Amino acid sequence: MAKRLVKVVAAIPAGHRHLRMALFFDDGEVVLLTEALAAGITRAYVDVVTHPTRRGVVLCVQEVQGKPGYAKTQLIECGGEEEAVKEIENLLKLAD
Repeated sequence: MAKRLVKVVAAIPAGHRHLRMALFFDDGEVVLLTEALAAGITRAYVDVVTHPTRRGVVLCVQEVQGKPGYAKTQLIECGGEEEAVKEIENLLKLAD
C-alpha cells in the first residue's frame, strides 16, 4: 500500500528569507522542501496545466549560476513530454 500525504506545512522560518515546505506522510516520514524546489514544482504544474496541448515535463536538479537572489540549486527542464508521460504511466502501473 502506498504511503499517503497527511499534512503540508509552509512557513518562512525565523532568520530566513525563503519559504520552506514540510510534507508529512502517514508512515511518519517528513520531506522538507526549499522554496526553490517548491517553485520548480509549481512551474511544472503551471507549464503543463495551462498549456493547450502539453502533457508533461521533466525537471532535474541542476546548479545555476549568475541569477542573484535565487538559490544555486534549481529544477531545470531536462526531459521531454513523452518521457514524462511514460514515466508517470509506469509509476501508476506499479501502484495498482
